[in-house]
Amino acid sequence: MANRSYLYATDRIPSRAQDQSKPVVRGLSEWAYAIPLSYRLLVSADTVICPSMIWELDDDVALAGDYDKGVKRLRDFLARIDWPEARELVEQAEAFLLAPENRADHVMLEAAEVLTMGDQPVAESSRALLAGLADLDEEMERTLRHLNQVKPSAPGPLARMLGLKPADPLAPVRELGLGYWSNVLYFDFSED
Repeated sequence: MANRSYLYATDRIPSRAQDQSKPVVRGLSEWAYAIPLSYRLLVSADTVICPSMIWELDDDVALAGDYDKGVKRLRDFLARIDWPEARELVEQAEAFLLAPENRADHVMLEAAEVLTMGDQPVAESSRALLAGLADLDEEMERTLRHLNQVKPSAPGPLARMLGLKPADPLAPVRELGLGYWSNVLYFDFSED
């Protein structure tokens, strides 16, 4: 396993019904070793737990939510980030998610690889992840406070004198799951 969380757009929520044709699925993003806040915001509207498109498991472990409502919720959050330096990452996310070729009825989060890193069974972790979506408002506020504390600033005189360059000043914003949008993911459903 690559220990990633995967984000997809799909025309309908997967089902265990045998007579149902496969949904149309487009990759949106993947993230290693975590489930970033942007992914959870995107899947947080009208969320249901459903069968995985990746793993053949007895339990439902994937989450699906309303695409348009999730994108609105993410955009509302991103609009509150007061970092001019982050504007490009925010605009990139919005352009990608609003592009007609990426839009669908539902956004789907496949997080089983990340959830298996914990001590709980994946199905239990998925239910906890679903329940945790109700607390995102508080997490968004904490995140915004943190971002205001670590906001990039000009290097100090010693750093300038020594020619030191800071590590990626946008790392705290990238950690939200921004900057890595792609239709090509490790698990690709474009030819199914």
